[in-house]
Amino acid sequence: MSQALRQDIINIAEEQIDEIKQKIDYYTTEYAIEFIVDKYLEQDDAGFGEIYLPEFQKKLRWDINHQSRFIESIILGVPIAAMIVVEIYETGRLEIVDGAQRVMTLAAFLTNQLQLSNLETLDSLNGSYFNDLAPSRQRKFKNTSLRMIVLSDKADEKVRNDIFYRINTSNLDLTPNSNSLLPNS
Repeated sequence: MSQALRQDIINIAEEQIDEIKQKIDYYTTEYAIEFIVDKYLEQDDAGFGEIYLPEFQKKLRWDINHQSRFIESIILGVPIAAMIVVEIYETGRLEIVDGAQRVMTLAAFLTNQLQLSNLETLDSLNGSYFNDLAPSRQRKFKNTSLRMIVLSDKADEKVRNDIFYRINTSNLDLTPNSNSLLPNS
């Protein structure tokens, strides 16, 4: 490949990168769990909260064990991955791009629809609902902050779908043999 052709390819690639990066403008913030759940559950006449799920994400896919371990992780103070939302210009609402399972699990737990089960670390909480926690623990849980990446309204549906796809297809399931930090490895 000639040096001139190689430089043309580099220039085209740089222009393409700059064009696409402009659509992925964002800021990072933190909200208390109680705020996130309230904004998700409080819905207007059209059935949308200030934080809402797109239609294709409305099914809870996590089983009870996954949900319980997620709640246990928050109680233990384990760092939780940031949720990704996009600000919708027309409504000012936040559409969840990544984090639907987490938000639905938090809502189920705070509304006493999720009974913790099969916990290994905090096994004394098996069979417990949110209301079974000590009042001070309930307050601490509700006031726990979770990080949110807020994409600007420049992130059109194509960009949102691309981000969702990249996040949800790039993770590999770990097995005990593939990570020595996992139990039973």
